[in-house]
Amino acid sequence: MTFNLEEAREAFEQFLMLMDGQMEWLVAQAQMHGIELDCSLESLDRLEHLHDLMAATLSEDERDSLRVVFARYLGETVRLAHGGKWTLPLDDPKDISFNMPVIVGHSSCAWLDFNPVHTMRAYALRAKPGMIRGIVAHSVAPQILDLSDLVAED
Repeated sequence: MTFNLEEAREAFEQFLMLMDGQMEWLVAQAQMHGIELDCSLESLDRLEHLHDLMAATLSEDERDSLRVVFARYLGETVRLAHGGKWTLPLDDPKDISFNMPVIVGHSSCAWLDFNPVHTMRAYALRAKPGMIRGIVAHSVAPQILDLSDLVAED
């Protein structure tokens, strides 16, 4: 199967066009569960709770689709709080975010993107309270790892 660049761009445009409607639907679903989603960083813990409630009774295919809706909300929350824009990396097929909508320009590291689809998938696989908030925080202001204690002294 050959990758079609034009189809990928069209799918990304469709992703963006559906953004408002999908986010409105998710906010309405949250309200039905007594949860307020307001695109604030504080709502990310509530987003986790809503995901847990909604995903519990769905098939795997339905959970995959639901994660994309949640990823839209998550990405928009990051974009609104920290700036940046949605983009679709199509330059390097080996890029982990290749052909996946990401946020760029949100971080102190200009080269860093935020992949909300991967973030929601990671949360779905190993849900821990505060996980999404932590991933966002590390994406916005990454910390350099201090590995000096691993260096053997001569």
